[in-house]
Amino acid sequence: MSKLPSVYDLYGQTSLLNLERSLAAEGIPTPAELAAILEANSDKPLPAWFLELIIKSLRGKLRQKRGRPKDSALSGIRFAIAKAKYARYLGWLQKRQRSFGLEGWSAVRGKDWWSGTPHERAARIVTQRWLKHMSWRAFLNRVSSSEKMRRL
Repeated sequence: MSKLPSVYDLYGQTSLLNLERSLAAEGIPTPAELAAILEANSDKPLPAWFLELIIKSLRGKLRQKRGRPKDSALSGIRFAIAKAKYARYLGWLQKRQRSFGLEGWSAVRGKDWWSGTPHERAARIVTQRWLKHMSWRAFLNRVSSSEKMRRL
């Protein structure tokens, strides 16, 4: 009688099936991950594709693709939200500057994002909330470049 694989066998960190799925999605395992998988599955016959992967890793031919990884769908959505929020904050700050000034109330005066011109403040607020990995200058550069690409 054949034993059905458990969920751990299918999706565990040391599962050969899970490794095969991640390779299909262009994921390159680290040497530590390969060692853990090899150690966990050493009592079973290993498939030929796994042995080839181990050999490439040992010879130093198993490498990540160079360059910045492509943005995920989630990061694209977060950038789109931040861009929309930026436009709203910028309009609000420009209106506030004309009517009351940008001194602000005591709760925000000491915050690092409450300094500079309205476009800087809007970018700082947006990156603080939505894009923590990005500086406010990088955000403004990316917004500017995406606007230029849209005009072409």
